[in-house]
Amino acid sequence: MRKQIVFWSIILVLLLSLGWGALAQEVQEETGEKTVVAEVNGEPIYAEDLQEIWDALPEVYRVQFPGGVKDILEQLIRETLLVQRAQELGLENDPVVQKRLEEIKRQLLVQELIKREIVDKVEVTDEEIEEEYTSNPSLYTEPERVKAKHIMTSTKEKAEEVLQELQSGRPFEEVAKEKSESPDAQQGGEMGYLKKGDLESDLEKVLFDLAPGKFSDIVETGYGFHIFLVEEHIDPRLKELGEVKGEISSRLLPRKQQEAFEKLIEELKNQAEIVIIEENLPEEVDSQSESQPQSEELTTSQSENLPE
Repeated sequence: MRKQIVFWSIILVLLLSLGWGALAQEVQEETGEKTVVAEVNGEPIYAEDLQEIWDALPEVYRVQFPGGVKDILEQLIRETLLVQRAQELGLENDPVVQKRLEEIKRQLLVQELIKREIVDKVEVTDEEIEEEYTSNPSLYTEPERVKAKHIMTSTKEKAEEVLQELQSGRPFEEVAKEKSESPDAQQGGEMGYLKKGDLESDLEKVLFDLAPGKFSDIVETGYGFHIFLVEEHIDPRLKELGEVKGEISSRLLPRKQQEAFEKLIEELKNQAEIVIIEENLPEEVDSQSESQPQSEELTTSQSENLPE
């Protein structure tokens, strides 16, 4: 039951966020093009709004609406009935509601300002991307890697038998499927690609010292006795700029947006007359400010408006 309540709460928030209500009526009055699909006490619900909500609904939520837009319509009817009842009770003019609406208005104003003055304007230039690329090559270099297989046995005696079969020329994958006691035996002992740091240093040395196509001697680990085969050894490679351009832009953009935000705050402060009456500060706020200095930075709600 609680999960259902949470789910419908999410849907309600989504519907409200799409602004289908009063805004939809205003658009209808201006264009006269929308198709009425239902009326709730004379208040219209439009087919185009249903379609817009459905199109914006994430796939993970759509499965909860086997009836498609008809199920969305039912939710809109329910919400309209609730809104109408709230209006009948005069909740629109309730001081608590008015206060919350004012808070929401302030938040929306800040969000829209950040969107227009920072998100829509701040960009990472090609010159900045190239400078980052040349200044930090290690961040954009593929590490040295090996593609390896292994055979594991529980005793050294079994491992010695395996080694003899490999030395006689039997294919490594064939022996692994037959003799290995590792869970990956049926995959021929496939370990995939490994980079330095993925394994313990002693195993790493064994694998990275092996030439491609060569198998190792018996190596004892905490899991048993292993014989490794290196199929491919890939040297470190600095990726081409084109390969990492998007990655670099994503790395630099939040930093530039934060800098633009700080600059905007500083400009607004310089243009404003700000008076702080220290003696009127609540003691709790004053003591917190002494122990935890505040810094000018995006609040959580504001930072959510910046793209990742």
